[in-house]
Amino acid sequence: MTSKSASRPSEGTEPFLGSRAISEGLLSPRELRSSRFIQVFHNVYVPGHRPVTHELLCRAAALIAPGTATLTGASAATVRGRPLAAAGDPVEFVVPESDRFGAKRGLHIRRSVRGPAEGEPWRGIRLATPERATLDILRDKRLRPSLPRTVAWADALLRDGFVDATAFSVFLSGRHDHGVVRVRKAWALVDPRSTSVPESELRVWLRLSGLVPRLLPEVLGFRLGLCFPDNKLSVELEREWDGNLERARQDAWRRRRLRAHGWESVVVPHRQLEADPTSAVEMVRSALHGSNAAVAA
Repeated sequence: MTSKSASRPSEGTEPFLGSRAISEGLLSPRELRSSRFIQVFHNVYVPGHRPVTHELLCRAAALIAPGTATLTGASAATVRGRPLAAAGDPVEFVVPESDRFGAKRGLHIRRSVRGPAEGEPWRGIRLATPERATLDILRDKRLRPSLPRTVAWADALLRDGFVDATAFSVFLSGRHDHGVVRVRKAWALVDPRSTSVPESELRVWLRLSGLVPRLLPEVLGFRLGLCFPDNKLSVELEREWDGNLERARQDAWRRRRLRAHGWESVVVPHRQLEADPTSAVEMVRSALHGSNAAVAA
């Protein structure tokens, strides 16, 4: 919206500055306050018929961010086609230390003493490179306090081709940014062979507890997710087939086949992993102890 001849905001789909729409005569203050528009940030609105996604919020936030700001982290990944962030998540920026752009509702701002972060021009600001976005995803303990969840996101970024492992390792080499120790710890645990974020999380929770499962071995023609071959123990997450009885029967048949050949299966419920990962780890540990006792007997 650059002139009075521009389309009225209600006719478009892009975020806009309310003050500018009023000053250019495109809307009255009363129209702006109506249900036809949603205020997503101070002075930033979107048409009310638009679903408010995180990608839309990133475009909206770009209107109030200075040109030195770089959209980064899960926000940059979402804009680049990997939707890690939900609509309710804060939009992530990194700005130079000297910049006065401060904390605002719905934004998460980190500061850099190195000047503008690695990125490219995007909507009047900058969009972090995949390597820089990955760095900020891995290091931000405030937004992502769980190391297993952080590693799981890194697994997904590698698996989807968002970031290249070699390129990121080179990017990380020699850096001394705040939080880089956490980044290196997380990066040492990544394995893009995990097929989902929950499976990655379970793998890392087990690793942090001293249990080291093998990933994706083939047993009796079945591709298992996590397992302990020496104990003949398969570890899997409970899958919800939404009433698909045939898929549920296939799972049950596979477990019976494994049991017939001396294998046991531990099925960890998704909700348990989310709510109490320690108890999920103890389920696996108890099964391992049981299998060890059986072998000894």
